[in-house]
Amino acid sequence: MGLQIENVSKTINGQQILTQVDLDIQAGSIVGLVGRNGAGKTTLMRLLAGEIQPDTGDIRLDSADLNDIFYLDTLANWLTGYNARTAADVLEIFYVNFDRQVFFDILASQDLSETKTIASFSKGQRVLIEVAAGVASGAIYLLFDEPLDGLDVFVKDYFKRLLLEVVEQGRSVMIATHNLTELDSLADRVFLIKDSEIVEQEKDSDIVKIQFVYEGDQLPSNLLEVAIILEQRGRVYLALVTHGVLDCIFSDYLTYKFVEILQVTTEDIFRKELR
Repeated sequence: MGLQIENVSKTINGQQILTQVDLDIQAGSIVGLVGRNGAGKTTLMRLLAGEIQPDTGDIRLDSADLNDIFYLDTLANWLTGYNARTAADVLEIFYVNFDRQVFFDILASQDLSETKTIASFSKGQRVLIEVAAGVASGAIYLLFDEPLDGLDVFVKDYFKRLLLEVVEQGRSVMIATHNLTELDSLADRVFLIKDSEIVEQEKDSDIVKIQFVYEGDQLPSNLLEVAIILEQRGRVYLALVTHGVLDCIFSDYLTYKFVEILQVTTEDIFRKELR
């Protein structure tokens, strides 16, 4: 089973949000969706959920059953007006495979009230209720918009365990997020929306992240031409370079001191693509 997007374009209020997007989500995977604010992450999720229709292209779900897609629009989340018990009653109408026991077990594990209005919960608690609804929905594809926002470290760990259990069941998760560090330990694939287009991000095997000390006032122009400077703290620099540049830096130990190789992350690739 798969969820495919082929040649999808969408314009909203005269602005081109997505252009000829091709994307597939296979069952049993976690997909990360990243991009700058307003890039089109939420628009893509709304398209997948059937809330809005593409101007061109096709979105195909093998089962042809919208019960297999779970999504709650963060800008118009109807859950917040109810308590958990009433929300479960409504979710049962939308999702024929909704499991009340799973839903309330997740809430109980985090000491969340079944009778308190969801709007009165903290931001992190509301996110967790949304995640619980998705896990309990029985849907194959779960779409979460910024699910890591507002969660403390312990709830994040619990959230990750829930997602891994979902994947082990053969279901899939798409996470739109600005928290790129979390994707390194979660996502099987990461897609970047840039200039209304979507590109799958692959960690370039030729890219190396380094930290080094340079005692001059300004980095040499020949380095600035071939390196991406990620950060400067005093005379300590973080940079992305190729292996060829790395060899030159290691050999010039009088100019570049205390050179250290670090792990390339999703955030580094994001900075490289959007610099």
